[in-house]
Amino acid sequence: MHPNAAWEFAKDILHTHFQGVTQPMFFGHELTPEDHTTRRGKPRPSILATIDLLKKLGGKTIVEIGCMRQPLTHELDEFNPVCCNDGHSTAFWAMTGLAVHSVDIDPACCQVAAETCGACPNVSIYCADGIEFLRQFSGVIDLLYLDAWDAIEGIPYAEKHLEAFQVARPKLARRSLILIDDTDVAFGGKGRQAIPAIIRDGYDLLFVGRQTLLLRLD
Repeated sequence: MHPNAAWEFAKDILHTHFQGVTQPMFFGHELTPEDHTTRRGKPRPSILATIDLLKKLGGKTIVEIGCMRQPLTHELDEFNPVCCNDGHSTAFWAMTGLAVHSVDIDPACCQVAAETCGACPNVSIYCADGIEFLRQFSGVIDLLYLDAWDAIEGIPYAEKHLEAFQVARPKLARRSLILIDDTDVAFGGKGRQAIPAIIRDGYDLLFVGRQTLLLRLD
């Protein structure tokens, strides 16, 4: 494959969603409330770009490790920088109409996602350990979204997200996407160990910021 094939495949979609968007990087573990609300990049453009790329790939199945945490208090096409800091990811995946499997070990997060997506028959919510769920998952994954273990000092978040990728690896479609949240903090955050391994597995890096997206075309 031509080395620029992934970029050629994705560039128009990325331009549509990221034009004029700033994605600052924060290398320490701590963000002030002001940083988090007004300066930090938001998940929205990367989630929307990922959905468009997934549709272009013809993908059918989304697996999310780490459900949405905040209730959706407005229409999905509206944006509130305070409310939408966590992205409402499960709600966005639900609107695709594709098969969505969202997993979280926290019952409160599962309840938020279940209430938000209760009218969406394409969405299944599981209260379970994400890695164990991936071990048991028998389908093919077209989009893997990793947003579980918090990027907090004392938590092995980088190691756990790498392990999640390694377990999911044989179940990923040859043409697939991997999106990782919170890669703008703590020297790469949740993707610090996983991203190099994903690239070694043949994925191309499309963008880095609040979230990191990788694409494999063959």
